Amino acid sequence: MLKRNAQRSNCYIIETVDPRRVAEFKEILGSGKFGELVKTDYVRLLDYDIQRGEIVDLKDKAPLRTDPMSSPISQIGQLLADAPTVLTVKYVYNESHANMISEMLVAWSHDEELYNHKSTVVVFTSSASLFSESVRRFVHTISVEPSTPEERRAILRKIAEDLSAAFEEKYGRKLRLRINEDLIQATSGLTLHDVESAALESFYTTRKFDVKVFTSYKVQLLRNYGIRYVLPKRGFETIGGYDLLKNYVKDYIIDVLRNPEEAEYYGISIPKGIILAGFHGCGKTFFARAMAKEVGLPMVEMSSATFLRGIVGETERRVQEITGIVESLAPVIVFIDEIDEIALRRDQTMITDSGVRRSMQNLLMRWLGDEERKSFIVGATNLIETVDPAFIRAGRIDDIVLILPPDRKAREEILNIHTNVLRKVPLDSSVDFSRIADKTFMWTGAELEKLVLFSARLAKARKAKKVSQEHFEETMKMFSVGVDVTARKQAVQRTIQVMKKLENVNYGFLKEALRVFIDEERDKSRVKGLMETL
Repeated sequence: MLKRNAQRSNCYIIETVDPRRVAEFKEILGSGKFGELVKTDYVRLLDYDIQRGEIVDLKDKAPLRTDPMSSPISQIGQLLADAPTVLTVKYVYNESHANMISEMLVAWSHDEELYNHKSTVVVFTSSASLFSESVRRFVHTISVEPSTPEERRAILRKIAEDLSAAFEEKYGRKLRLRINEDLIQATSGLTLHDVESAALESFYTTRKFDVKVFTSYKVQLLRNYGIRYVLPKRGFETIGGYDLLKNYVKDYIIDVLRNPEEAEYYGISIPKGIILAGFHGCGKTFFARAMAKEVGLPMVEMSSATFLRGIVGETERRVQEITGIVESLAPVIVFIDEIDEIALRRDQTMITDSGVRRSMQNLLMRWLGDEERKSFIVGATNLIETVDPAFIRAGRIDDIVLILPPDRKAREEILNIHTNVLRKVPLDSSVDFSRIADKTFMWTGAELEKLVLFSARLAKARKAKKVSQEHFEETMKMFSVGVDVTARKQAVQRTIQVMKKLENVNYGFLKEALRVFIDEERDKSRVKGLMETL
């Protein structure tokens, strides 16, 4: 109403995917509150259903009589100009609908007759980007968040009251449905319609409001967008080695996220994100999940395929929808695997891209640089040299950290974790993880896990009671052929050279991480030349 009174426009676009928002607006119109706000007694309250082609006057609750010889849109325009009128247009969900009314929106937006009558047009749509940029310049857009905690609490209480009353009438006894803060948090990111649907589903399956049912509903909703919702179960105790990295992340990221008031005392802003760069198979995804567990936050996982759709306009809408959903879940850890796929350097973008990738990148960079962003980004890449520097600059991302292959101590711990923590493998007393660690230089964490699994399979195939050192030795001989130590060492050196040129890298940490990696190896000839890379 502030924008209406300031003559920003006579026409408004409301971005929402929640049908309950349309119902709410119609309730406000019917109650007369809308007219009270603009101090106008509206003669007509028109509701235009594009899908059905129907125009209903909400005051008379009857279809509007229209001239079959002229279009409904032109007749509506005359009614808006004749007397104070509110027109609600629902529901625009594709470009053909948007194109159908675009010309009239521009014509009505600053029409003096409409303004003098305080006639107002409100269009409900899934995305304002369905309308061209030139149209959006004339029409004011309002994006409605999925729901607030207060709204979710109110709707759950109303549903609980209705269900309890119906239960008591049918069975003669009262039913108490508990609504606590865990439930309110579990419904974050859901629209009011989603909250209602999930609540009824929970009640009819469990006879209560079960957090697990709400979480399951949310997981399915996110899956439709290509987003995986994860509640991490394991922390840093399941990550072998990498003590320097774990302590660094604990001190500079986790502790700040856990204690925002203390950080504010020191003038420290909430961290925005971190990029984990390094060789494939070194546990970047696993580390991100463990980090989320340490912070005590849920995590969503996505990739370039989550955003890219290949059609101009569709990708942009998808980016806006997904970032909106993610922010509604905040605080949350957002893990983007192979972030180089969506943050490709501008000079490497394909000519055939049609601007889709560039538009996606611009929207994502705008989101990453938003001071109000509450989500924490963890990006993983094996190709940091292909990432656009603008994407990972300070203000969007806090730090770029090199994930080296596990050092000797880490390899021992990883072997122990995969045989005693994550799973129980019956080990013979002959098994010597120290010897195995010596023979697996430059092996990744994923390869060490595979070594454990295949050694156990070998023991099973031979009907051995326990997995012995001999089984490990035989498996190592089979796998070592595919491990090109020289090539991996060169890859590490190339990555270090690239990171030296990036402005958002903690050079002190990089140097210390490399020193620890070198010191842990007994055979110094293997790591010769690595420190010189710095």
